[in-house]
Amino acid sequence: MKQLLSLLGAICLLAPAGLAQGGNDCSSATPIAGFGTFAFDNTTATASGIADCNGLPTRKDLWFAWTSPVSGEVRYQTCNTSTPFDTRISVYADTNCGSLSFIDCASQSCLGLSELTFNAIQGQTYLLRVGARQVGGSGAGAIRLRDEPCPAVLDDNLEDNDVCTDALALTNGTYSNLWVSKADTDWYKFCIPGNGSMTVDILFIDQEGDIDVFTFDGCTAPSASFGNSTSGDDNEQIVIDNMDPTPLEVFMRVELWADDPTEDCNDYSMVVTGAGGNCNGVGIGMNYCTPVVNSTGVAAAMSAVGSTTVSDNSVLLAGSDLPAFAFAFFITSQVQGFAMNPGGSSGNLCLGGSIGRYVGPGQIQQAGTGGTISLGIDLTQVPQPLGFVSVAAGETWNYQAWYRDSGPTGATSNFTDGLSVTFQ
Repeated sequence: MKQLLSLLGAICLLAPAGLAQGGNDCSSATPIAGFGTFAFDNTTATASGIADCNGLPTRKDLWFAWTSPVSGEVRYQTCNTSTPFDTRISVYADTNCGSLSFIDCASQSCLGLSELTFNAIQGQTYLLRVGARQVGGSGAGAIRLRDEPCPAVLDDNLEDNDVCTDALALTNGTYSNLWVSKADTDWYKFCIPGNGSMTVDILFIDQEGDIDVFTFDGCTAPSASFGNSTSGDDNEQIVIDNMDPTPLEVFMRVELWADDPTEDCNDYSMVVTGAGGNCNGVGIGMNYCTPVVNSTGVAAAMSAVGSTTVSDNSVLLAGSDLPAFAFAFFITSQVQGFAMNPGGSSGNLCLGGSIGRYVGPGQIQQAGTGGTISLGIDLTQVPQPLGFVSVAAGETWNYQAWYRDSGPTGATSNFTDGLSVTFQ
């Protein structure tokens, strides 16, 4: 698929090209303005004899005098056009052909074609030069000018996570408006419960750049991999099964394919399911209330990891030792209680007062083979019978999980023990 993407990058459809064809020498540079794609044909062009691209010659070159519509970073390229030969391009700070003020040049940036980025000033005119890298390279091609799509200052709100040691710990959820580039990779880490399975979906648009995903068991090289996803299609997916009863920590790198011929960056979204557990040994909250043994022969238990600081809004609830494949959801209240076998259940309800249920989209879960569930909760959207409320510093909230179970007389339900968390 990578080979196919490379071909598509070389022959992709262009916006309507400008009519300008380029002047054969600097003094006859063709005036152009604004962003867009501008056609040229250097078949009959001759060389200017100016060797300013790292001292290398640009053959059969043409010239444009381009007026910038903006102040800021501008991308000048033949990459991602139908130009049929290897190119060299250069840009100069003004139109003084007698004393050229060189800014930058490029060649072989993308499958033999070229691109560079320079800072432009709105209304100022720059000389642009395009020609062949090799002897005899000629034909009908195009140059493209646009706002720099991958500015150095662009980043997302999950930064700074550019290196493995700064990997951002995430739980289940959908994370949108993320950004990655060839110069700025993204690192994340997840905890997979014992005998659990985690799926991470990376959703993006490949015409803006091809994203790849790699996983590791740590930051020290060489680290073992749990699998990679490097397709040339839209989207990537990683599925990791933890076959051990011990929680598994996984590090994941999201990057822009280094040899992508079409783009240097891309936006993406990430959907995580199956993450949870406690990989760092630091839990929050205090357990209370005695649970009833379920059909597996043990009692299910509540736990949580994260931060008790309300402003951090980082709490992951987890239930363990549930029956395999049992449907379950979490409940919460500020009041502790005790009710034996409520509504015919086989378990004990450990909450009282106003009880909210986490039964929104994606919140009702099915335990895996290891009998675990987990849910990252939003402390500003706590469900209650009359609507959602926010957790405030100083409040104590209690949590429990309800789940399907089976007994001697058939299907029933059960509960984990309770977990009390005081926030600050």
